[in-house]
Amino acid sequence: MAKLQDIPEITLLCMEDKFITAFNEALPIHWPSFAENPKIKFTVLNFGLHAVPSTTKFQLVVSPANSYGRLDGAFDDAISRKFCRPHHPYDTLTRAAQTVLYEKWRGFAPPGSCTLVPFPKDMEGTNVWGCKWVAICPTMRSPNKVSWDREVVYECVWSLLCQLEGWNRDRSEDRIDSILMTPLATGIGGVSPQRWASQLILALKHFVDALERPERWNQLGWADIEGDVIEVEKTWKE
Repeated sequence: MAKLQDIPEITLLCMEDKFITAFNEALPIHWPSFAENPKIKFTVLNFGLHAVPSTTKFQLVVSPANSYGRLDGAFDDAISRKFCRPHHPYDTLTRAAQTVLYEKWRGFAPPGSCTLVPFPKDMEGTNVWGCKWVAICPTMRSPNKVSWDREVVYECVWSLLCQLEGWNRDRSEDRIDSILMTPLATGIGGVSPQRWASQLILALKHFVDALERPERWNQLGWADIEGDVIEVEKTWKE
């Protein structure tokens, strides 16, 4: 049975103030009921991965990766440096990710998808946050602007939520109850802070609605679909 408790707590790691501002402005616009009835717990941190305190616990870190699972650029580089070194080679997580991506996607994970990758056993317990998973959420095939997919943030967040809720469903042990993620596709991808924040919030809101109203979401008609489509389109249409 679908439960909101199966959606993990989300820590948003925002190095720049503009992303926090965009998130705080978008939340009441796109999810006005959240203030009085929050369905998901958010924590926003205003620094880089290296400065996340040891008191912040999360079981999974989201990689806004490329389709080939190479964790060696921008935030992916920070992930490899912080979680692999000094005890393991820099490319340890890249190798683990590519092994899983080959099994599931034959090496190419489509942009907008999400793949959960467990840390190698000998990496568990080597970081202060308790993290032992990385979610490969490619926003692009290879490092480039993502103007070709105007809703890639929404798609990635939805795929991430599907994987997390699916993993936690009916599970009492080894759950993923908290995750760390950064703004998606806002670096080389060129997505604006406003579009990122709006699509993040809409994906979360729609996913919560899907869990709470299965009678709607398991038999969607075009009238229902059109409303959701228009809501997301407004994040990129002039």
